[in-house]
Amino acid sequence: MRLKNLLASCLIMMIYFLVGCGGSDAPQEREVFPVSGKVTYQGKSIPDASVVLHPVTQTDDGIPACLPRGHVNESGEFVVSTYRQGDGAPAGKYRVSFSWQGSLKGLDEDQEDKLREKLPRKYRNPKTSGIEVTILKEKNPALEFTLQ
Repeated sequence: MRLKNLLASCLIMMIYFLVGCGGSDAPQEREVFPVSGKVTYQGKSIPDASVVLHPVTQTDDGIPACLPRGHVNESGEFVVSTYRQGDGAPAGKYRVSFSWQGSLKGLDEDQEDKLREKLPRKYRNPKTSGIEVTILKEKNPALEFTLQ
């Protein structure tokens, strides 16, 4: 049962990443600012990992909440997307969560479905990851996450 829940969570994160939050016909979007960075685990890049920013404080402006997220490339770098690929994140304070099942290069969907999470559980939950960032209403310095 726990494996099914984990797989369902990963599938939802992948769907949000692929389709974004509102698409181009979304009625309202918060202003976003460019955000990028690099993440490593035990000193190595973690290709195909997900980085998700969870707002610490919720706004009550009537605009649907979207979780800014990034997909880690082969060199460990990512660009954050909220509404469209690479658009950035709204300004504010965020807790960060991570998910990684290893490189997906050359795997079909059935093989991907059988992969287990490779990061410690604490990193998968924004409340326990211990990592917070603040996105500014200006050019943001590159984020750097070193997971142990």
